[in-house]
Amino acid sequence: MNNDWMPEQTTAIALLKKCVIEAGFVAAAENRENYHRVWSRDGNICGLAALTSGDLELIAAFKSTLQTLAQYQGEYGQIPSNVDVAHKKASYGTDVGRVDPTIWFIIGVCLFGRITGNDRLVNELWEHLKKAHDLLCAWEINNSGLLYIPQGGDWADQFLLSGYLLYDQVLRLWAMKELTAAAQRLKKEGETFQQKAQQIESVLSQRFFPETRRPYFLAGYRPGATYSLFDAFGNALGCLLGLASQEEREHCLSFAEHASSFQLVPAFFPAIEQDDPRYQELIHIVRHRTLRNIPGRYHNGGLWPMITGFWALAARKLENHTLADWWTAGIVEANQKGQEGFYEYLDARTGEPRGAMNQAWSAAAMIIATTKLKDNLLGFS
Repeated sequence: MNNDWMPEQTTAIALLKKCVIEAGFVAAAENRENYHRVWSRDGNICGLAALTSGDLELIAAFKSTLQTLAQYQGEYGQIPSNVDVAHKKASYGTDVGRVDPTIWFIIGVCLFGRITGNDRLVNELWEHLKKAHDLLCAWEINNSGLLYIPQGGDWADQFLLSGYLLYDQVLRLWAMKELTAAAQRLKKEGETFQQKAQQIESVLSQRFFPETRRPYFLAGYRPGATYSLFDAFGNALGCLLGLASQEEREHCLSFAEHASSFQLVPAFFPAIEQDDPRYQELIHIVRHRTLRNIPGRYHNGGLWPMITGFWALAARKLENHTLADWWTAGIVEANQKGQEGFYEYLDARTGEPRGAMNQAWSAAAMIIATTKLKDNLLGFS
């Protein structure tokens, strides 16, 4: 970690420890039923922070998280979105199945082995990893190298995107690179994983950074539609994984800075406004539930410390430490807002904290944002 932010890192680590139960990381220290579960996405992002922090208690919690997720892996290889440990019940999605929990699991297990220098867990879970990989290949359907994501099938659970989405593809590219490296360490057959990584990277370069003046990767496409809005999570991962040219990644970084408010990056930009025909689709998605995606909130332009942590890391990779520290300061300020702090996201129009407080991955963002890349800890050197 970067010692320049030691007090803030210490506070973040303390909150992460409050989010630890015997089965691993829960999503928040706040005792809301839905958040007091072991989530694949949240747990693995917290695991990245644990590994880079070097804190043994957090690293042990990450190991427990991965073992819990493996225990509840579905028959065909799907990793649960979350596990209600108290009731011994796994959820693989609500209205639609979630795709990215399976990808995060592969990343988490492989990084755990590489960063700790002990591949015992990777070896123990190898068959789980292979099942997860094979399922992802089946989800391609047409062997194109790209996953076709249903609406609500990833972290943007109430947003309107579906099809070949940037975030899921770059996440899978990261997973295949780490799975290849794990196979090499364990002297297992890994050529299939390497070939898949090469295929994904080639298709991403061809289809997601078109020859236009748009300074970022497309959010995705499907037959009959292209999503030209800015997907912050997918673009951050694309920059970190070295997609496109150095110049194009720097343009992407500048656009993320331009899109920022209150020194945080919005989930998607620009927000879909109420007079936009697509806004009715956002209303239809939730039906009789509460609409969280009003302009400037939740995935519709809400400002997420967690995502901003990855952007700060991307800025460090591109050696723009001034911008990285600017975003890190935004994370610190956001995490101090409200009654107890560490909220899920901020309203982009007002800066008001929203969602659950004491959110584990908002604390993890502080650790990720200040990670030093020289040791290739997360595979982004």
